[in-house]
Amino acid sequence: MKKIFFLFFALSTVINAQQNQINNSNNTVKLSGTIVDSETKTPLEFATLIIEDKNNSNYISGGISNKNGKFSIDGIPYGNYNIKIEHISYKTYYLKNITLTKSKNLGQIMLSLDVEELNEVEIIAEKTTVELRLDKKIYNVGKDLTLNGGSASDVLNNIPAVAVDAEGTISLRGNNNVKILINGKPSTLSGISPEALKQMPVSTIQKVEVITNPSSKYSSSGTAGILNIILRKSKKSGLNGSITATVKDPEYYKLGVSLGVKKKLFNIFSNITYTDRERPGYSLFYNDFFDNNNNTTGFENEYRSLDRNYKNLSVNAGIELLLNKNSSVTNSVAYSKGSGLNYTAIDLTNFNTTNNTTINRNRDTEEDSDEESIRYSLNYKRKFNSKGHILTADYQYSRSFELEDRAINEFILENNSTNLFDEAITDDTQISQLAQIDYTLPFGKNYNSKIEVGYRGVYDNYNIDYTEGSIINNLFIKNNNYSNNLVYSQDVNAGYLQFSQGFNKFNASLGIRVEHTNLSILLTNTNTTDNKLYTNWFPSMFLSYEFSNKEKISLNYSKRIDRPTAGNLNPFPNRVSKTNLFYGNPDLDPMFTNSFEFNYINKWNKITFNSALFYSKTEDVIHNVVIETGNTETVTSTNGTISAPIIAKTKRNIAEEDRYGIDATVTYVPLKKWRLSLNMFMYNQKLNGNYNYTNNNNQIVNVDFSANQFRWTGSASAKLPLIYDVNFQTNYYYIGANTNSQTKTKALDRLDIAFSKNLLKNKVAVSIGVTDIFNAYKRYSTTTLNNSISYNELQSDQRNLRATLTYKFN
Repeated sequence: MKKIFFLFFALSTVINAQQNQINNSNNTVKLSGTIVDSETKTPLEFATLIIEDKNNSNYISGGISNKNGKFSIDGIPYGNYNIKIEHISYKTYYLKNITLTKSKNLGQIMLSLDVEELNEVEIIAEKTTVELRLDKKIYNVGKDLTLNGGSASDVLNNIPAVAVDAEGTISLRGNNNVKILINGKPSTLSGISPEALKQMPVSTIQKVEVITNPSSKYSSSGTAGILNIILRKSKKSGLNGSITATVKDPEYYKLGVSLGVKKKLFNIFSNITYTDRERPGYSLFYNDFFDNNNNTTGFENEYRSLDRNYKNLSVNAGIELLLNKNSSVTNSVAYSKGSGLNYTAIDLTNFNTTNNTTINRNRDTEEDSDEESIRYSLNYKRKFNSKGHILTADYQYSRSFELEDRAINEFILENNSTNLFDEAITDDTQISQLAQIDYTLPFGKNYNSKIEVGYRGVYDNYNIDYTEGSIINNLFIKNNNYSNNLVYSQDVNAGYLQFSQGFNKFNASLGIRVEHTNLSILLTNTNTTDNKLYTNWFPSMFLSYEFSNKEKISLNYSKRIDRPTAGNLNPFPNRVSKTNLFYGNPDLDPMFTNSFEFNYINKWNKITFNSALFYSKTEDVIHNVVIETGNTETVTSTNGTISAPIIAKTKRNIAEEDRYGIDATVTYVPLKKWRLSLNMFMYNQKLNGNYNYTNNNNQIVNVDFSANQFRWTGSASAKLPLIYDVNFQTNYYYIGANTNSQTKTKALDRLDIAFSKNLLKNKVAVSIGVTDIFNAYKRYSTTTLNNSISYNELQSDQRNLRATLTYKFN
């Protein structure tokens, strides 16, 4: 980004400078030449040429290279100059003390990749698409056609080894214990429904960092690793921005405006997005019930039709103030306000042992929701020199509110009357604060040694007030058995120390992080409290060796933690269905993972290969479990009376897990503007554990949760130009089957396609695409318990056709 800024700075100053010199003197010369890649000899377009007068610091001229790598600059006065040539990801080329008294052709100037500046970056295909590093992968989203008009959830689903399933759950290498950061800081997205990711437009995202085995410098949360979403912040000089409009079928409208103003001493950036969308979907449950002798006692079918409407306005704005050439302060505010109206229609049919219908019911739920959040961030950055000696300090305050009012009507069709009218209200408030300071000191010969030290404090407070009752004679009668208030707070204070040393082609880094956690849970209705204090140490080690700037290996180790979120601790059931419940578990403990990883990167001309062998061991694994509560729902109609067993899903610390596998990505660039990519992620998962629970009939149930399975996930993408300068891209995703002792989930896949064309000298971009072209992204699962078998289907989002128009100015 620094070099992009230089490019626009040079363009804005060179015109006036050149024109003044031409008008005041005829003693001028022309400078020309060609700029190419030193290895491939490929012409480099948009390389920046900066000409500085040695005797007059106010005079700067320059220009940029064209698509053939050629440049030609007229009107340069006679004199002595220093010439500097820059291009993104290449080493700066210097020509010092050049005397110009006549026009000169510099010939072919060859630039080399700047490996040190990019921290061992290998760039695939288009340099704005993928960067591969030994400690992380960086995915820039600007060139991915299938993302135009999409959301953060779509961005993550396009990243190899990252999967977003039919429910919106995010996993990295098959593990959904992922820590999500926004600009390197904790976000409310880390602890709320994945629906929040669907509201973040892709136009606000610059790139995503995938850190599978983070060092001690990073927060230890997330046993699967970290996904760090970096938001856009304009570096262009003057006023600039873009307007993006997206229309989809099913009904979906989005309008986004991005504006930036860059001046010498400040940089103002802002993004405003309004979304209005419908999300139709469905789910179904086919339940077979048995007694203790394995005799069938009945059947129940439940079909849910999901019709969800959501409107959201998001504003993100900030200003970066340059205090001097080495220091800056950035203030930013993010505000979001949304409202939803979700309608869930449930058709329930019960059958007797001879498969004859006994009772038909409709259970309709209308949920009206309002939410509002605001986040303020303050950042101070001080550069002591150009060698990486940096001090940064951050403070962040966020507050969010969510109010859900759910009305439930149930009708027994045989009786032709309303059986009940319930109402449930959830009032959720979250306040989170962060204070962080990081200091980096490079030292020694060639600054090959580095010490990093820092502190981070995160303070989270939740208040979830849940009220449920019935409407009788137009009066609300509270049900104290289900109503409650959860007060949750978690303070995590952490410090880290990391030392790095470079020895020619070998680099080593050792680090240690200590985190102290203070957790408090209060259930006000029962006056139940739980307080936990624990201190943990998290070491890390990174070793790397560079055979060449194209071939590298690394070996690393880290220890991580995954703390249960407020949602997983919340014991209040979601009672949209009375026989299929979900609730959290306030007794959950954190789980710990020791992770080892070996990476290998190599590039052969047009092919880049990036791979990782990994092994991890996790203790106190938090897993979804299904419980037969022992309770039944009794319903009476003119056809008789039925008692349907109530089944609940919750979370438990149940097992130890060993996981080992390989993650490999191959990218092939046969021609310019062509890119073919294939990712394969394969692993073996071994779970060893069991759990006991006592149902409401005082029966002790023991469940063996051991499992040993092989899973694999794959993705393939192809991007290529068509006729009339139309670009085409297609992405295919496959998520393998998943099996444990209770539930078997089938594999699922998805195919996306998109077409794009630039108009009006690239100021306007038009894109059309289809997500899930075969409408196949559905989850199919079967759960087998002692007294029941349940088959489930879920489609959270349907196939959609979209069109996006983007206009960029300046």
